[in-house]
Amino acid sequence: MNNSQIYILESLIDDIEKDGDRTIKENDNGFIIGTKVNYPNNNGLVRQKIYLDKDANINKVEVLNDSSIVLMTMEFNKIDDKPIFNDDYFKLESIISNIEVEDNPSSSINDVIYPLYIPVGTVLTNEEKVNKENGERIILTFDGEKPFLLVEETSNVEKDFSIVPIFGEPSFLNDTIGAITDNSLSWSSGGIDYYIVSDVMGKNELIEIANSITTIPIMK
Repeated sequence: MNNSQIYILESLIDDIEKDGDRTIKENDNGFIIGTKVNYPNNNGLVRQKIYLDKDANINKVEVLNDSSIVLMTMEFNKIDDKPIFNDDYFKLESIISNIEVEDNPSSSINDVIYPLYIPVGTVLTNEEKVNKENGERIILTFDGEKPFLLVEETSNVEKDFSIVPIFGEPSFLNDTIGAITDNSLSWSSGGIDYYIVSDVMGKNELIEIANSITTIPIMK
């Protein structure tokens, strides 16, 4: 709700309404609306172009950086504005009944996963593995110009669906969604829970480190 979303019509309309400096250009195919965008976790995305045909049907959206280079594109081939859903389509019980849950979580971390991106002047200075009640936890300490702490631990998978409080704003990562605050980022991927915290790095750099962590073990 707080971010621009290239694939949600309501978000595109909201961007148009909020931008008092929006532009509207007419061409042979229809119209092009230019607006600012709000991607707080990616400051490189600054503007978007919304392409409409002559009947005001949306065809395409492009998101650009400050050099007018297109970084994201969404094309709409068909939009059904009168969809029909079953009465229980949005009920939680109906949704979770079709979800398969992996009930064999790992209880150990066989390989430490190191970030491929580390800020200049920062190095790994300590690595510690500790046992927890149902698994393991690895604590990686990075010191230098931009020190940070990276924690990796085996996920605790509940047998039943439950609501878990998460602190922070949603942040899109490579293969999942994390929770980000001013100085920390947490997420789960591949049966491992990750947590990064730093007193000196901003959100963009925390995200860059998180996106550089893959499920493929990397040798030190």
